[in-house]
Amino acid sequence: MSEMKPMKGGELAKLAGRWSNEQSFCDWVEVIQANPCNGKEGAAAFIYAVCGIESRAQLDHDAAARAKFDQLIRKPYAKYRASAGCV
Repeated sequence: MSEMKPMKGGELAKLAGRWSNEQSFCDWVEVIQANPCNGKEGAAAFIYAVCGIESRAQLDHDAAARAKFDQLIRKPYAKYRASAGCV
């Protein structure tokens, strides 16, 4: 019997991981949800909840999760970064 290999994360998983560690991402999360972000764990939990995922790797393998990430996180956060002067 063959074992199921875990999904491997790609570029979106890496991006979500990087952003979870950025203070500016936590600041943005706090602004849009009016609650404390509580560091990288809170940022990751926010991404998981918004995208309906249990692993960042799903962002690279699930079209619905990818669409939610792009529409609800990636685009709005890019606008926030631009307005806040983040590079």
